[in-house]
Amino acid sequence: MTEVVQERIIVRAPAAAVYAAVSDVRRMGEWSPECVGATLDAPGSPLGVGSTFRGHNRQGRWRSWTTRCTVTAADPGRCFAFDVRLAGTLVSTWRFELAPAADGGTEVVQSWWDRRGPARRRVGALTSGIRDRSRHNRDGMRRTLAALKVSVECVAPPHR
Repeated sequence: MTEVVQERIIVRAPAAAVYAAVSDVRRMGEWSPECVGATLDAPGSPLGVGSTFRGHNRQGRWRSWTTRCTVTAADPGRCFAFDVRLAGTLVSTWRFELAPAADGGTEVVQSWWDRRGPARRRVGALTSGIRDRSRHNRDGMRRTLAALKVSVECVAPPHR
C-alpha cells in the first residue's frame, strides 16, 4: 500500500518565482530540516523530465545518506516532481504543485509518496531511527514550506 502525505501553504509571490525556487533542488537545504542540498548530475543544464541529481540528507548528528533522484515532472509555474532511489530501489516520490490562490499569490501543495514495501519500511526505521516516517515527513514538510514561503516572499515582488 502506497502512502501519501500532503501539506500546503499560500506564498505571496507569483507561481514562476515559487517554481524557480523549488525546481532549484540545490537550494532545498535552505528550507528542509533533513535535506542538506543536492548535486546536479549535469550542472548548468536546466532540470527537465529525465534529469538526475543526488540528494544529500542528514538525520541527527551521525546519520547521513545520499539518494539518486530523477525528475518526473517539470512544468514551470505549475508542477515539479522527482522520484527518489536508494541503493537502486525506488523509495519515494516528491511533488510540488502550484496553483493560483483564492486571495492572490500561489498555493503550494507538497506531496510525498512512500514507495517502499513493508520490509524496506522496517529496515528504514532501524537504519534511520525514524519509526513513523509519515509523521516525520509531515513535520518536515510543514517546516520546509514555512521556510520556502519566507525565502520566496523576501525576494519576489508582491503578487497582485
